Amino acid sequence: MDRNENTIGGTLDSQFRPLAWYEALYAGEVRRFASPTTADPALWESWRVAFREPLRQRLALPASEPSPPVFTVAPPTTLAGYRRVYLEYASAPDTIVPAWLLIPDDLTGPAPAVIAVHGHGSGMDDLVGLNADGSERTEPQGYHQDFALALCRRGMIVLAPELRGFGRRREPQDQAAGPTNSSCHAAAWWGILLGKPLLGSRVGDVLRGIDLLQSLPEVDARRIGIMGGSGGGAVALFAAALDQRLRAAVISNYFCIFKASILAMQHCACNYLPGLLQDAEIYDVAALIAPRPLLIEAGTDDPIFPLHGVLAAYEHLHESYALQGAARQLDRDVFVGGHQISGAHSYAWLARALQSDS
Repeated sequence: MDRNENTIGGTLDSQFRPLAWYEALYAGEVRRFASPTTADPALWESWRVAFREPLRQRLALPASEPSPPVFTVAPPTTLAGYRRVYLEYASAPDTIVPAWLLIPDDLTGPAPAVIAVHGHGSGMDDLVGLNADGSERTEPQGYHQDFALALCRRGMIVLAPELRGFGRRREPQDQAAGPTNSSCHAAAWWGILLGKPLLGSRVGDVLRGIDLLQSLPEVDARRIGIMGGSGGGAVALFAAALDQRLRAAVISNYFCIFKASILAMQHCACNYLPGLLQDAEIYDVAALIAPRPLLIEAGTDDPIFPLHGVLAAYEHLHESYALQGAARQLDRDVFVGGHQISGAHSYAWLARALQSDS
């Protein structure tokens, strides 16, 4: 039979090119929860209500009422201008989340707080100025650039939880292989087979972190934000999209259309959420954050979340914010650099967003 001969199922060429079908679906933008293209506030609200629950289901997040989690606290370490506290909190039954809590000195009352979410690397230590051997760093290092510490030094209380598969939450064989060797691969595929995507489990741990912060007397419960980079940017994005208690968000070196990033090259399995593209592109998820303040940070030379895909996603998202009369609440910082946190604009921006009464 000639390979170009028409068959009941179409040409054999198309049958041997499975990506062509997916690309055609993608190009058609047939998404169940595509962002509205109207300025009607009622339609936007009904869209948000309709989209959030299916998104929670995609992430396999249980429906739960906010409540203070059980947690334990170690004695603080006093450093120049702040205290660093190691704590552990219960995220779910049999699930304990290690975290660093950074508290600035000289607080005069309840202060704004930020959840700082790390990406791939050595885990939460990499955000607070600690080397792999536990020693203090004198200068920021790596793509995280000690950003939790930088935010604390701007007067914000910072909770930096350890994501599943990193640092203290790795399998023994991965811990033995070195400080940056993650357990993502096994955890992600086990999660998919069990119907518990790793991304969703990480988001769930972060949402419980909001409950923890709101229970602390040092924290102004109305002024909690989130910032994450790379894989931490993914967690921060979905957490802010789902939970309106997060008043402002910074997404760094992650926000990029899927076709140009996680569908264009090999990425860690923890980036993938089964079924998501049937519902939404990344800018649809981010539109759930509107009209709350959101900053997108991106490097000009990021090889895995390329700038052209970032700008394409940002253009769609800006339209959604503008339609809701909130264009001034969306910002971006494109800095000269690669896959890393910058902070040149985002640290001060987040501080202002959490201090503002608007």
